[in-house]
Amino acid sequence: MVGVFIVLSLISGIWSAVKYQMVFNAVVGSFPPQFQDEDMSGYAFPVLVLSHTTPLSLQEEYVKALTGGCVMALCISLCFFSVQQWIVGCVCLGAFAATVFSTIKAWKTCKANRLRVEAADSRESS
Repeated sequence: MVGVFIVLSLISGIWSAVKYQMVFNAVVGSFPPQFQDEDMSGYAFPVLVLSHTTPLSLQEEYVKALTGGCVMALCISLCFFSVQQWIVGCVCLGAFAATVFSTIKAWKTCKANRLRVEAADSRESS
């Protein structure tokens, strides 16, 4: 069972990292000048990728990348629980809870941006 959790965590982690990097590369050029250096762009990315000026498709891909991180954290936690490493499993479960919280927050922001765009489109069409 441990092998299954390790494989699932590797697959979800790699998939999530690739998707995250693709979104980052697509968005980093639109950052304000003060956030375009390597250090600051990493800190500004989670906020700026969910701004209303970022295309919704990129926002959705970002939320998918965060979801992959949730799956990875859960699989790592289950891996430690299955080998009866309770303390490390609980720490990883806490990391899972934190990633779920940030993913839900990002999803709600993305949803609000989508509703804003849909409302603007409906006003324009009428």
